[in-house]
This record gives sequence, C-alpha cells and structure tokens, in this order.
Amino acid sequence: MSEKQQKIGAGHVNGMARSGLKEIAQILPAFPAHGVQPVEEAGLAGNLTPQEIASDKGAYETMLNGYGSRGEREQQTKNRDLEM
Repeated sequence: MSEKQQKIGAGHVNGMARSGLKEIAQILPAFPAHGVQPVEEAGLAGNLTPQEIASDKGAYETMLNGYGSRGEREQQTKNRDLEM
C-alpha cells in the first residue's frame, strides 16, 4: 500500500475550473441567438460518474423485475380466485 490514497473531493476544484473555462469559452462568441449550455463534468458534486450510473441501472432493473414478478403473482392469484 505504497500508493497515497486521495481524499474524497480532491479533484473537485480542478473539475470546477475546467467546467468554468468551458462555460466561458461558450460565452465569448456572444451570439444572442444561442444560449449558454454548460458541459457537465462527470464526478463533480451532484454529477454521477459513468460507473455509478451503470451500477444504479443494475439496481433499478432488479427493482423493476421485482415489481414485474409481484404483478404476475397477483394476477395468478386473481385468476385462481375467479376459477373457484
């Protein structure tokens, strides 16, 4: 473990600076018909990284599959009740 572990948020200031520079670069042309659309930096506070999005997607799909199987069980129960 000779590698030094970075603290959480260590790259946040650099990311904010890059984001600010991108926004300034979009403003400089100053075309009134075009709005400023800032480019979001992945990993800043509030912006998920691609890895976090992929892991959340798996959890979301698992949740939806659970709802689907629950609905199927309820439908089968209703059908059994109707047959009786």
